[in-house]
Amino acid sequence: MPTSEPAATEPYRPRLHFSPARNWMNDPNGLLFHDGTYHLFFQHNPGAPEWGDIAWGHATSSDLLTWTEHPVAIPATEHEMIFSGSAVVDAANTSGLGAAGVAPLVALYTSAYRDHPVQGGNQAQSVAFSADGGRTWEKYAGNPVHDRGRTDYRDPKVFWFGPPEGGHWVMVAVDADASRLVVNVSDDLLRWRTTSTFESARLPEMWECPDLFPLVVEGSGAVRWVLVLSTGGPGQHYVVGDFDGERFVEDVAVPTGRVDHGADLYATATFNGLAGEPGGVGLGVDGPAGRRVLIGWMGQAFRAPTSPWQGIMSAPRDLGLSAVDGVPRLVSRFSREIDAAEREVVSVEGLVVDGSGPGGPGAGPTAVVGRGAGLQQRVRARIVPGAASFVGIRVLVGESCGTSIGYDRAAGELVLDRSASGVVAHEGFATPRRVPVRLVDGALTLDVLTDAMGVEVLANDGEVVVSELVFPGPDAVGVEVFAEGGDAVVDVRVADAVVDVRVADVVPEGASD
Repeated sequence: MPTSEPAATEPYRPRLHFSPARNWMNDPNGLLFHDGTYHLFFQHNPGAPEWGDIAWGHATSSDLLTWTEHPVAIPATEHEMIFSGSAVVDAANTSGLGAAGVAPLVALYTSAYRDHPVQGGNQAQSVAFSADGGRTWEKYAGNPVHDRGRTDYRDPKVFWFGPPEGGHWVMVAVDADASRLVVNVSDDLLRWRTTSTFESARLPEMWECPDLFPLVVEGSGAVRWVLVLSTGGPGQHYVVGDFDGERFVEDVAVPTGRVDHGADLYATATFNGLAGEPGGVGLGVDGPAGRRVLIGWMGQAFRAPTSPWQGIMSAPRDLGLSAVDGVPRLVSRFSREIDAAEREVVSVEGLVVDGSGPGGPGAGPTAVVGRGAGLQQRVRARIVPGAASFVGIRVLVGESCGTSIGYDRAAGELVLDRSASGVVAHEGFATPRRVPVRLVDGALTLDVLTDAMGVEVLANDGEVVVSELVFPGPDAVGVEVFAEGGDAVVDVRVADAVVDVRVADVVPEGASD
């Protein structure tokens, strides 16, 4: 695969987050682990750095960090754009689309018709399949395979439910404008029947990109099902409940929650094929014993000052269900593949920060912790507020920039402030993000990942997550701690996140990679 160093004209090109070599990208699609390879498909306009003529782009990785971009997997046509969906390994060839003993990969995607002679502007679910491990794809001749006669029926997530023998395929999709989940079942991925629908007044309106999966409540062994939805606002919400293979029922005793509180994460999806790690073996069974790895699109709210591409994906996160005050709560932790990329820079314990001097929010007395080798860093901190009214860390610190992540004791809130982070990309960009957060044993823990154009914050072992884009200067490699209104004690560890990835050109059609 041809690679090169990021050009001087691409100061915000990330290294820890996938970005296309050029042009527009939004939702992750068809996330699949198969034969030791992670497949990331994505909404892509191969012809321009803005939304339009949407196809499925394609990239692969062996470690979730270094990605090879391939030619467009499923192209748009004059009358059909290829909207979001998912992919599975049809190990038993239930679809009959395999050949010569090779299990096909099958993608379910939304056909977003435009001026179609039969469908007009409707949206319906269609199939594409691959007999060569995902390198090339063919659209099924009988498309669409499920049609509700609507212009907003989209975003199918498909998985196998039940044992290899006697189970069935499930497809959850949405009537987006109606904020309605549609549950469908099939024996062969081609013929579908609707078994139920689900609506909830507890969630914001305008639903997209549903994901439904089981997780074990940590420490209890109990299995619950989690429905994740992208909603109007925009936002990423989840609801906990139960699923019997045909119907999802929410548990109204469990509060709904946010997958991520940031302004710049949307359309999250999780990988199929990771059950029984390193698994993905068998009939596409995704049970609660395996990993549940999530990736989302960091973008959506505004046009970023990047060229020749638009859009990046989040870092991979492993999801779990943790009992908080006896209630199951979705938590996110950076995937272990990121751990392997760390190279420690400095570690300080029991640092007393004198916050008795003057200063505005995030601008109080500071202590310099250290400087990394680049913008790609992982910073872990444990903060005991003590007498301080506001205390935290500042990452991506340069001569004239820095992003503050602090705890407001009076409000009981985590505050991410990017007002001085570098380029202010749009009106409202500088408004601090405030999220309620608790102290655990009198302390707040932070796990922060930075890259050339993003900050992702996991607080209290992933109970609270905030992901936002930032556009710092090239010298923004410093880390500081700060306090206001009194002394605080901070433990902090700074590590460079080092990967061998460079900016990747697309592998040409038919070329070997």
